[in-house]
Amino acid sequence: MTVIAQGVRRVLIIDDNEEIHNDIKKILRPPPAKNDLDSLLAGITGKTAPQEMEHVIEVDSAFQGDKAVEMVRKARLEERPYSLAYVDMRIPPGLDGLQTIKKLQMEDDRLQYVIITAYSDYSWQEISDALIAKDNLLVIKKPFEAIEIRQTASALIQKWNIALKREELLAALAVQRDLLEDQVKERTAQLDQKNVLLKREIKERRKAEEQIRQHRDHLEQEVVRRSARIVQQNDFLHTVINSLPHPFMVVNVADYTVAIANKANKATREKGQGHPDGERCYEYLHGFDQPCHKNGLPCPLQELLYQKEPVLLEHNVPDSQGNERILEVHTYPVAAPQTEKEKKQTIEYCIDITRRKKLEATFLKNSKMELVATLAGGIAHDFNNLLMGIVGNIELASMNLQAGHTAVGFLNYATEASVQAKELTQKFLLFSNFDPPARQAAPLGDLLTTSCLAVLADSPVIHEFHFSQDLWMAYIDPGQLDLAFRELFLNAKEAMDPQAQGLISLTAENITRSGPDHYEPNNGKYIRITLQDQGCGIEQQDLSNIFDPYFSSKVRGNGKGMGLGLTIASSIIHQHQGSIDVASTPGQGTTVYIELPAARE
Repeated sequence: MTVIAQGVRRVLIIDDNEEIHNDIKKILRPPPAKNDLDSLLAGITGKTAPQEMEHVIEVDSAFQGDKAVEMVRKARLEERPYSLAYVDMRIPPGLDGLQTIKKLQMEDDRLQYVIITAYSDYSWQEISDALIAKDNLLVIKKPFEAIEIRQTASALIQKWNIALKREELLAALAVQRDLLEDQVKERTAQLDQKNVLLKREIKERRKAEEQIRQHRDHLEQEVVRRSARIVQQNDFLHTVINSLPHPFMVVNVADYTVAIANKANKATREKGQGHPDGERCYEYLHGFDQPCHKNGLPCPLQELLYQKEPVLLEHNVPDSQGNERILEVHTYPVAAPQTEKEKKQTIEYCIDITRRKKLEATFLKNSKMELVATLAGGIAHDFNNLLMGIVGNIELASMNLQAGHTAVGFLNYATEASVQAKELTQKFLLFSNFDPPARQAAPLGDLLTTSCLAVLADSPVIHEFHFSQDLWMAYIDPGQLDLAFRELFLNAKEAMDPQAQGLISLTAENITRSGPDHYEPNNGKYIRITLQDQGCGIEQQDLSNIFDPYFSSKVRGNGKGMGLGLTIASSIIHQHQGSIDVASTPGQGTTVYIELPAARE
């Protein structure tokens, strides 16, 4: 068994100073036997004291470079090689340290080196260039420490061991490689046999792959066809949704955000334009900054949480001009795919029913007014018959009295009161529609001008006329409409300060209406009249009552506020199949909108 196999590692010291040899030998000498302190430590911890060296170190000395080269050669031939050499850079006489290392490399390429020097005649670059293996060299400066000698010896010997084991492994690998080559030849023969089977299998697999490819192409074509059909259906659905005249939305229940909205929303929303991404339904539809139920309106989404049926609600909201809009909100739950109980989205369809509500209210009011008008007409007719007897008897009494009689003045006053009562009776008859209008084609501009100038004569109020040059002829009763316009002009004049110079603006223009809400005996042609004053205005809560009999927001007395003027005007206009509406803001005046049917020709 060689010294290598026995775990002996040989170290060579090359230095001309004997003291250096002795110092290194003492440092690398095997440790003494364990003392009592090591035994005590092992008893306490259960572990043995650590050993400084894992191998037995054998140290030899060479005082000249040539001698060292000879010793390394001999040790290699005897298969007792050195693992490590400590080399001084200056070894007079003969070879110096670097020259010695160059020759030692030629004798044993595994040998590790530690240069011990206080001063070197060579730079580190020159030393590095001279080495064949540049990773087996360490340098220690003189004077050195014992720990440096131990650490370099331990590290480089371990490195030498690794290199040795590497060579042994390479030799073993070479043997293993030869064995593997034989196995490869044997395996190759087996693979050749299997290759034939594989080719046959590959042929069959290619045939199967071709069938799969054809099936995949068929599926892809089917996917393309279905995708095109889905796109077509989506386009059709978007077209249908956007063609709806009323706002249509799909709303996420969790956070009120709008997922889909049609174009009709853009025309009715209060907050800008654009796509509603990220907006809440109450922001997008009403311009609110919080949900509807927090603004005093019923919330469709909240209602859906308590019932499964579609929800129908009405929302009364103001538009951008402050006018009330009434929306009929139809809400339908959209069930989630996982479970029908979970509602993730809803469909909201909003219909603006403001005009319908107004028409319903107007129809209901007109129905009531017809009853009142029938009653007023009957009373006026009977009162007119009685009034004729009263007036006749007063005239007979006046004829039988002598001139200057004291009763003549009282009879004259009674006659004047009877005349006023007769005029009031005529107003009641007009209101009750006992005298239907005798309609004919007439120029409306001339009638408006005449009525306005007659009322505003001797008045500080200024008038402005804005009539279309091609204003159509109106199908009207000029006499009745003159009375209606005079009542409207008189009401506008009385609403303004008599001491101030107010302004009445009168506009007439042609319009055309169509749709299911309009009865069109005149091909939908109408004349719109706009009467605007600068009076005190009317409170919002009074606007719905201004056409009621004997309702007035003005102070009664002195010929004002009798309460039948606007009622008669409204009755006459409605008898002409027209419409009248009023908008007013307190302190900013009142605007009256009138629409009358134009003559067919």
